[in-house]
Amino acid sequence: MKKTPWSKYISKSPAETEEVGLKFAEFISPGDIFALTGDLASGKTTFLRGVIKGLDYDGPVTSPTFTLINEYSASKRIIHIDCYRENSIERWIDLGIIEYFNNDFIVFIEWADILFPMLPENTTVLTFLHSSENVRTINIRN
Repeated sequence: MKKTPWSKYISKSPAETEEVGLKFAEFISPGDIFALTGDLASGKTTFLRGVIKGLDYDGPVTSPTFTLINEYSASKRIIHIDCYRENSIERWIDLGIIEYFNNDFIVFIEWADILFPMLPENTTVLTFLHSSENVRTINIRN
């Protein structure tokens, strides 16, 4: 991933969070891996919707809470993983998650905390926080 011009962003609405994702897409390259952490409804999927839109995908983007993994064929192949309902590392290994880390996919993992021990060193961590009712803070750590 190319270095972003900011390491922290404050969003005051869901539309603004999606717009941040749209701008963030300009810095993404095949092989990048992103760990998204934060509370429920803190903007992870909304941000990702903007990113995927920024990579020329115009279909619906939803969190794979029940399917665990969504794949999007945009200008670059995107893998969207959600660990909210599955917190067993062994199960993720059985599902072949490591193969996603060793390809030219762009991988986004929501609720990534459970996978930190197995994520590659070059993983970019994005932390989403509720600052107040409508304000979200996004911290980016390369």
